[in-house]
Amino acid sequence: MQNCHILITRPEPENTLSCERLTALGAQPITLPMLEIKALDSPADKAKIQSQIFNIDEFHYVIFVSKNAARLAADWLDTCWPMLPEKVHWIGIGQGTTQTLINEGIPALSNPGNTSEALLEWMKPVKMTDQKVLIVRGIGGRTTLGDKLEEKGAKVSYLSLYERKKPEYKAQTFFMLPDIDLIWVTSGDNLINLSEYTEQYKPDWKTLPILTPSLRVNQQAINMGWINALCADGADDNSLLKATEFYIGK
Repeated sequence: MQNCHILITRPEPENTLSCERLTALGAQPITLPMLEIKALDSPADKAKIQSQIFNIDEFHYVIFVSKNAARLAADWLDTCWPMLPEKVHWIGIGQGTTQTLINEGIPALSNPGNTSEALLEWMKPVKMTDQKVLIVRGIGGRTTLGDKLEEKGAKVSYLSLYERKKPEYKAQTFFMLPDIDLIWVTSGDNLINLSEYTEQYKPDWKTLPILTPSLRVNQQAINMGWINALCADGADDNSLLKATEFYIGK
């Protein structure tokens, strides 16, 4: 991994953390976030979120779809619940999200996989009829998880804590970057924004190896013209590092 130039496109603060870890391993990370995460902070949004958080003890399952969802929800829970309700099952999608919850003092469980599909497979034996489920996410997230749980009889609600925005970059940003050996993407939205900028400023990047977090996003990358898309089976640093080492060692 020595001196390997890796483009890190995940949003902050994870981008900085990934770059620090890669630097410690001798790689040369290049930071270029392709998503901005903005917490919902209008008075109306805050009032709605607070109301939902105060009622969180009504749910049998609370599922967090990302580290950002976990981090922001933890702040709200600290404000509204000095002691967490005991009968709620807290679940994180992916090891990174689950570990974020645990670090925040929330006793979360997770399935061995890293996607909504893997979580649904893990929960197949669980009786969901009339179980109340709260999915904590950003505005406009995928509905696959909620739809499938409703098919099993669950009563699903959503708590949106943030919105995703496309960062604004000028052409100069791309022309000043060094040569890239490998790219990390960690979500479908991340990939879409990267692809749009790549087509505009760096079309040759489409030939570079690009690590994706799941089979779904990997297929999405292939469909968008990335000819060397590789699945890392996770958006966390450990999964991406393992895939990076495998690729470099080939």
